Amino acid sequence: MTGLARWLTAIIVIAALTGATPRVFAETLRRTPCEVVESGEFKRYRERQLATLDAEQAAAKRQGLSVREVRDIDIDLGTEQDYVARNQPGVRCERITYESDGLQIRGFLWSRPTMKPSDKLPVIVFNRGGSGDDSKLRPNTQFGFERFVRAGYAVIGSQYRGNDGSDGIDELGGADVRDVLRLVTIARELPFVDAKNIYALGYSRGAMMTLSALRDGARFNAVALVGLPSDFRTSQFDRRFSPTSPEMSVARAQRSAILWADRLDAPILLMQGSGDPLVSTVEQTLPFAARLQQLAKRYELVVYEGDSHGLTLNGKDRDTRILNWFERFRNPDSAANSP
Repeated sequence: MTGLARWLTAIIVIAALTGATPRVFAETLRRTPCEVVESGEFKRYRERQLATLDAEQAAAKRQGLSVREVRDIDIDLGTEQDYVARNQPGVRCERITYESDGLQIRGFLWSRPTMKPSDKLPVIVFNRGGSGDDSKLRPNTQFGFERFVRAGYAVIGSQYRGNDGSDGIDELGGADVRDVLRLVTIARELPFVDAKNIYALGYSRGAMMTLSALRDGARFNAVALVGLPSDFRTSQFDRRFSPTSPEMSVARAQRSAILWADRLDAPILLMQGSGDPLVSTVEQTLPFAARLQQLAKRYELVVYEGDSHGLTLNGKDRDTRILNWFERFRNPDSAANSP
């Protein structure tokens, strides 16, 4: 871990964000209350999380990575009562449907249950990882959104095209990036959102989607990334993107943020577990951090010793760091309510 220690924190100055006001598309948004979550869902949620962690730690050991041995009590999954209450007092959960490229795309919106007409909240655009039902957003999702809402933020996230009943085909970072761009535009136009304070948070594939949207014109005060795959040219992506196909070579480059990091004009919080078997700290995280350093970009790198892909073992610290990072880049001229 000594080789990683020198990378844990690095902050450089970056130019101020600029950009034109986007067109209005908020009228395409349909919102319906989330279904009531039954208490029995907590057991399935806990089983999913523990099974994922067990599988990731087993894979990490096979790769020779050092993992932190844990007991159930060490994992921040909360209680059944906490889980059921996530979208009750203090948090309103809504399913959303919006238009992107003529397709109907599904997602979620979390916000305060009651707001005054004068309320203007900073918003976090969340980009999920995985594809299909893997890591899809759920009403009582595992990403700690209730912590963000109770801290004063609204959170909005897309399932992306081809997922959870959305139209189209999931391209894992192709045309589906436009689903994120459209959602950012919609978020800015919501009446309770402070358009001067828009942030983005992405996990795994969603971290790549976040940077792709930033590259393609999305304007964020700051972004936070967990388990970012920054280079799709490595062999671990050969099964999805054939290494012998010229077309796939272009697709790999399109998804490899390390190749176009010079186009990323927002402060980046990069978070990674040293025991992550899915995204290599050595092959993916450190080279990307080095590239940001070379480009004099503003960023911070945090590596959690022995933690896995979603930083399950450090959930509270992870979320606290995310909130602190966003607060550092809050627009001081905004009239938004303080989180």
